[in-house]
Amino acid sequence: MKILVAPNSFKESLNSIEVAHHIAKGLRKVSRKFKITELPLADGGTGTSYIMTKALDGEFVSLKVTGPTNSIITATYGIVPKQRVAIVELAEAAGLRLIPKKERNPLITTTKGVGELILDAVNNRYRKVILGIGDSVTIDCGVGALSVLGTRFLDRKDEPIELNCRGLLDLRRIDTSQMPERIRSVKITIASDVKNILTGRYGALVYAKQKGAKRATMPLIHKALKTFKKVVLKQYQIDLDKIPGSGAAGGIGGAFVAVMKSEMISGFGLIKELVYFEDAIKACDLVITGEGRVDKESFYGKTLKRVVDLAYIHKKPVILICGSITRDAKVFKKYRVLSQYCLVRSSMSLNKAMANAPKLLEELATKVGKTLLK
Repeated sequence: MKILVAPNSFKESLNSIEVAHHIAKGLRKVSRKFKITELPLADGGTGTSYIMTKALDGEFVSLKVTGPTNSIITATYGIVPKQRVAIVELAEAAGLRLIPKKERNPLITTTKGVGELILDAVNNRYRKVILGIGDSVTIDCGVGALSVLGTRFLDRKDEPIELNCRGLLDLRRIDTSQMPERIRSVKITIASDVKNILTGRYGALVYAKQKGAKRATMPLIHKALKTFKKVVLKQYQIDLDKIPGSGAAGGIGGAFVAVMKSEMISGFGLIKELVYFEDAIKACDLVITGEGRVDKESFYGKTLKRVVDLAYIHKKPVILICGSITRDAKVFKKYRVLSQYCLVRSSMSLNKAMANAPKLLEELATKVGKTLLK
C-alpha cells in the first residue's frame, strides 16, 4: 500500500514536518510493507519557509531580531541564491508559539522582527520576498514591520505612534517619503489562505481571542483596526474591507497591499505546485492528512479541506489524524474520508495532548496501520 502522509501543522504544538514524521514512524512500527511518502504542507503559516526553501534547494539564514514582546529572539528565513528570492515566515518573529497563552496581549505585540528579517534579505540584495503570514500573535496591521522598512506612522502632532495595536488608535498619517529606493523596488508577495477582511464581525477580530484578546479589549482592538482602515482609505483610496485577506495576521496582509503594493496569493496553492502535490496524490493508494483542530472553519479554504478536495477529485480515500475534531466536521465523511482520529480524548485536556503530541501521534498512526492490515 502506497500511503501519502500530507498534514498541515498542529498549531502551537508541532510543525507539519514533525507531524508527518511521527505519523510515518507510527505506521512503520506496524509494517515495513507500507510504502510511505512524507509530504508536509503549509499555507503561509508555521513551516512555510522550511518547506518552500527545501523544495527550491535553498539555504537558511538565522538572525537576531525583535520578538513580538520586544525581546531579542533568533529567527530563521530561507534564501534561494540562484533566483535571488527570500522566503520569510511571519511566525518566526511574531508567531503564537513565541508567547505562552497566559502572557499574550495583542494590544502591545509587534511585527517589528518580521520587518527586520525582510530588511536583512533586502540588504543582501534579494530582490523578491515571499512573506508567509499565518499563525501570528499580533494585530498591529504590520506597522512594526513596515516601520523597519522606512515607513513612518504618525499621530495628529506628526509624532511617531507606538508600533502596536494600541498605537493604531492615534494613527492619522502614513509617511513613506523616507523609504529607501532599494526597499521600494523589492517585490514582496504575501502568501496566505485567510480570506478575512480587516474590520467587522468577520474581520481580523475573528482570531483575536487566540492571540490573547479579552472581551473587554475587543472594542478597543476593533476601533484600532477601523482607524487604520480610515487612514488607508484617505491616503491610498483603498478600502481594505473590499480586499479578501486584508485582515490576515492582524491586518499585515492589507497593510502590505496598500503601502508596499504587494500581491496576495494562496500559500497552499504556491506550496502545492512546488512539491508536486497533485502528482503525489495520483501515485498513492491512501492519503493521511490532518491539522491541530478540525472545525467548521476547516471548510473555508484551509489546507485540510484543500487536501480532501484533491483526494476526492482523484478518487483516493482519506484518513484524518488531528489534534481535535468538532461535531460539525463529520461532514467530511462525504468526501471519501474513511475515518477520523484525534489526539484529544474525553479524559485528556488540550494542554496535555499538545505536550504529548509526538507520542500520541505515533500511537494513533500505529492504530491506523493495524486497521489497514485487517
